[in-house]
Amino acid sequence: MILGVEIGGTKLQIGVCDARGRLRKLARVPVQRSAGRAGILRQLAELIPPLLPGVSRVGVGFGGPVDVVRGRVVKSHHILGWSGFALRTWFEREFGLPVTVENDSHCAGLAEARLGAGRGKRAVFYFNVGTGIGGALVVDGKLYQGRYGAAEFGHLRLSDGRTLEAVASGLAIERGVSTVAQAGRQVGAMLANVIALFNPDVVVVGGGVALAGEKFWKPLRETTRRLVFEPYQRNYRIVPARLGESVVVVGATLVAGEP
Repeated sequence: MILGVEIGGTKLQIGVCDARGRLRKLARVPVQRSAGRAGILRQLAELIPPLLPGVSRVGVGFGGPVDVVRGRVVKSHHILGWSGFALRTWFEREFGLPVTVENDSHCAGLAEARLGAGRGKRAVFYFNVGTGIGGALVVDGKLYQGRYGAAEFGHLRLSDGRTLEAVASGLAIERGVSTVAQAGRQVGAMLANVIALFNPDVVVVGGGVALAGEKFWKPLRETTRRLVFEPYQRNYRIVPARLGESVVVVGATLVAGEP
């Protein structure tokens, strides 16, 4: 069995999956952002031990860019205290098991590509619109990786210099920077660019904002249709994610199970 951990900007999730990614146990608690890194580590130290019997390794999906090779956090855009933190070292010291650390959207994208809405497709682009905005490119069942990850969809820039995350994420909506419909239009425009760049078989959209229904999806689809590269107008698909809130946990166990 493999333990999967999601460290997000809104919630922590810890689950146990078998080698095929089937979820057996799950715990979920809200994150107290004001407590910073130290508060989250305390929560993990309390929540994880009861789930460890029978577990052989751990996968962690972290909400921000990570150095996968070294198992270090590069940066969190939502919680203070994480920059440069040796997350893999902390987990291995605390729980005595081998640990793999990956970006949370990469975990979710891998899960959706292998087990969810992208199953059976060669090239899958995944993105989530939640507290922040992230993405993943999965080709032939494998994550595309740069030095510190890749497909940071939320940090594509608008013409005024702001990032997509700054104007279309759940936090942006919560702070009154935009509405759900405006977020849908902004995301749709960026998706047209992604389709022009990668021409994926399918684009899978997840995250809490994507659960807002047609007030998000209608402007997204209309904007993408209007702006997408004309030769690709008939061969792209945009679909909702299928695996629900546990997707990062499941994906983290898949990453940890990689040879």
